Amino acid sequence: MATTPYPFVASQVLTADQLNNIALVPVATKTVSYVLTAADASTRVTMNSASATTITVNTALFSTGQSVWLQNIGTGVCTVTAGTATVTTAGSLAMPQYGGGNLYFTSASAAIFFPSGGASVITKVERFTASGTFTPPTGVTYAVAYILAGGGGGGSSSGTGGTSSVAFAGGTISATGGLPANATSSSTAAYLIAGTANSGQSAKTLGSSGAFFQLAQDGALITAGGAVTAGVGITVTVGAGGTAGTPNGAAGGTGYVYITYEV
Repeated sequence: MATTPYPFVASQVLTADQLNNIALVPVATKTVSYVLTAADASTRVTMNSASATTITVNTALFSTGQSVWLQNIGTGVCTVTAGTATVTTAGSLAMPQYGGGNLYFTSASAAIFFPSGGASVITKVERFTASGTFTPPTGVTYAVAYILAGGGGGGSSSGTGGTSSVAFAGGTISATGGLPANATSSSTAAYLIAGTANSGQSAKTLGSSGAFFQLAQDGALITAGGAVTAGVGITVTVGAGGTAGTPNGAAGGTGYVYITYEV
């Protein structure tokens, strides 16, 4: 396919076909992570990979006012990455499949990425119903967590619900477990019901009339955001329900952690 004869040279004479092709920008397709070169100015760099990749931007390659069009047609997320140059954006530097944008240079060492086309930002959620590790994907530097602690147990000498927490880069955020209801329920007219798993609910005492009359505390629910480092795992702790007491005791419900982030 014919493309524009840009960059033009002094005293160059263009044919009619060349003039008609001025709008056809050269396209270079890459299948692995790529570092931009000076020859990429005013061209289109297309990434096509099923794996996560990067396009790296360095200094002293482009002049003020030059630009490069970047796009991703592969299923793997491609992230525009600052090498020795500075890259800023009001959107996301991560390009999902069919995403792209214009990389515009304000100086030889600084560029702005203007995302356009495709879903430039996708919100994802990871659910933890047991303790584990959250590893932020490439390009993710901030996440929001919904942290629910375990509910308190019921019955004599029952236990407090376990603490749920997320160890963000700037410090651990914790939700406190619910207090127990240390009362007996030995009467045949009343019995304890355990809290539902991953609900943070307390154990409850049901009276003969069907009304709950003795309640432990539910686990605390906290919503908090924090900085994360892509590729570096952070500890997620899910609190257990408070232990059942005696006689006829019941345990509190376990907690959960939801973590949301954008790519």
